[in-house]
Amino acid sequence: MPLTSRRIAAAAVLSVFLGLTACSGPSSVRPSASDFYWSAAKETYAAGDYRKTADHLERLLGDEKYGARAVPWYLLLTSGMAGGYMDLADRYTAGARINKAGALAFRVKAADYRTQASKLALRFAQNVEQIRAVPLGSMPLEFSLPGGNAAEPPQLAKIARGIAPEQADADAAEAMAVQRRVLLTVCEAVGAPNDVAKAEEIIGRPHASAPRAAFGKTMAHMLELESGLYSRDKLDQPDKLAIFKELAQTVTTEATRAGGARIVQTGSLAAAQ
Repeated sequence: MPLTSRRIAAAAVLSVFLGLTACSGPSSVRPSASDFYWSAAKETYAAGDYRKTADHLERLLGDEKYGARAVPWYLLLTSGMAGGYMDLADRYTAGARINKAGALAFRVKAADYRTQASKLALRFAQNVEQIRAVPLGSMPLEFSLPGGNAAEPPQLAKIARGIAPEQADADAAEAMAVQRRVLLTVCEAVGAPNDVAKAEEIIGRPHASAPRAAFGKTMAHMLELESGLYSRDKLDQPDKLAIFKELAQTVTTEATRAGGARIVQTGSLAAAQ
């Protein structure tokens, strides 16, 4: 038998042996898919990749084991990221008014960021009703305080003044704007708006949680804020604007009730896309 064939055969025997070994005894227990996505969410979050974290958490919405813990985290990330991209779009729009020569490039960036913001805002709005899946009481916060700074990055201020950034500065501005808005959203949701130190103390407690009313009001605030994406001077999609405003009003009402008895269905968002 040629050497290559012997190696293939040996590898096959070894894999069978390992499979049989894995099936015997307590060590045969393998992590479930939900365990994998929960672990992956923690890893990507620690690495600062909020988009992948949201992707992992989205797979856990409705999960029996992790669903109640995934919902608050997912909603904070998607709404916060959308807000960050809106901030970027607004600064580039402001810069376009000042930098007449580079106005087109600034407007292209603004349009791109609004598109990205819309995708995240729609994911947030379509799943905000998942708050109902969290048992009555406070909202669990099983993650560390997001990174970033509450102060606006200086790169954003320069862009708003019409100063075209180098690619490295543009990338840094994007990362910091998204981080900042996620951080501010978390601070508001735990009842510590703009107070990073207090929010860090709250989230650092064992079994950290956010008051349900504060969390609900923050979600309503983000829905109201992100409805502005669809105004006439931006994406000009009145159907979505109306849906976001309706959701914001409903979530505001339910946030004052114990447990949020009912949140409107958001299926109409898909029809509006």
